[in-house]
Amino acid sequence: MRIGELSARTGASVRMLRYYEEQGLLTPVRTESGYRIYQESDVDRVARIRCMLSAALPSGVVGQALRFLLDGRAAIPDEPADRARLADTLQGELDLLTEKIESLRSSRDLLATIVADVRGDVVGPGHPGDPGGGVARRSVRKAGPAVGLAR
Repeated sequence: MRIGELSARTGASVRMLRYYEEQGLLTPVRTESGYRIYQESDVDRVARIRCMLSAALPSGVVGQALRFLLDGRAAIPDEPADRARLADTLQGELDLLTEKIESLRSSRDLLATIVADVRGDVVGPGHPGDPGGGVARRSVRKAGPAVGLAR
């Protein structure tokens, strides 16, 4: 199949498919005139690439995982050293994602407190629903009329 059909079948844009090729994640056959020809198995490959990239894995890690999961047979590596290396790489990425999630959760909680204070015109801690539980902390302090706030 050609790149347009693969794009239609996978939902990945033509531009993204070309990017996957540049990163070594897809290897279409080229015709004499330079057209890319993809195999039926590339539909599943693109789905897996998209899944791993959406999980914030770097393309190099995706390439490693694909080598073990799709290239040849769909299985984990036979060699214990290869399996350990892949598991360590993926665990490192999982740990980074966990840290990012915790950081985002903290940022979200702080922003929610600020929004609640702004909506309630509240100054300081101790108001109903205060996640600080009365800890002396202000998320927003009351001021004069806001000037230049963007909507």
